[in-house]
Amino acid sequence: MPVLELTTLIPDRTPAQVLDFCLEGVNFPKIFPERVTPLGDIDINNLRIEAGRQFRFRHWMFNVIPSNWTVVIREVSDTHFIDEMLKGPMAAFRHEHRVAAGEGGTLYTDRVTYAAIGGAALEWLLVNAYMRRIFEARHRNMLCLLK
Repeated sequence: MPVLELTTLIPDRTPAQVLDFCLEGVNFPKIFPERVTPLGDIDINNLRIEAGRQFRFRHWMFNVIPSNWTVVIREVSDTHFIDEMLKGPMAAFRHEHRVAAGEGGTLYTDRVTYAAIGGAALEWLLVNAYMRRIFEARHRNMLCLLK
């Protein structure tokens, strides 16, 4: 399975501040570079990421193709949290969000392990570049939001 890992230094923020920002559900659509909408009875303004919590959302790929996801939060600690797709457009998707002290701020790392339903050929043709674009944009958005 492909693995994408990106790390960004977020200046003048502690690991606790960065992780807390990520754990607030209201920030998810702000970080994500494409439109996402919650499904079901989720109040995004009152959603705190907690271990065992499941939620559903619609991700608008390229801002036009609807894709429904069901995810579960597998782990939450003071240095990371992990979400995993239970149902959605991928054969597998596991996303680790990690924070660590860095010089002058916090190192924020996304580590994503995934597999496309169409296999390695589809990953090579489309999915790998798409994932890189999405996660690079997430890191840019976090930098802007946490200034």
